[in-house]
Amino acid sequence: MRKALVSVLVAAFGVLSFAGAGTASADTPIPMFWTIAGDNFGTFGDHAYCRGALHVSFSAPAGKPGHVRTTVTSHGFTGDGPGWARNPHCRVTLVMTEISPKHFYKTTRIPMSFGRKPGQRVSRILEPGSGPAIIGVGTYGVGRQSGQVQSYGSEARMWVP
Repeated sequence: MRKALVSVLVAAFGVLSFAGAGTASADTPIPMFWTIAGDNFGTFGDHAYCRGALHVSFSAPAGKPGHVRTTVTSHGFTGDGPGWARNPHCRVTLVMTEISPKHFYKTTRIPMSFGRKPGQRVSRILEPGSGPAIIGVGTYGVGRQSGQVQSYGSEARMWVP
């Protein structure tokens, strides 16, 4: 009796797992039709000649049409001298610009700080609406309202589901 119950539970769990019950939906990568400067770019920061490179990717969050998750991943940053030894974090202001059915040159600024370790990530969900969109990502000077450009960044043309 006990073995039969265990067998039934194991079989039910196997069927539900195969059918996808109880699993979280992952983001779907959004293919880019065209990118300017690719999806990796270099930048520099606020002190000790700190510099590094960033990778940009875009995905569609499950169950949220018209939304784009923009993820920036650090390849690691470095700097020079005793200033970097005291504070091995490079501050930059990430700027995302949208041109889409919903927004015309909407700008989102995100202050960030990256260290030596590669793989540090920052993600934001943008709401460009469904349809064609252009999303640009670059870095600007820290604390400057006018935005002193520090990198060309990356600009992607895509179709948002």
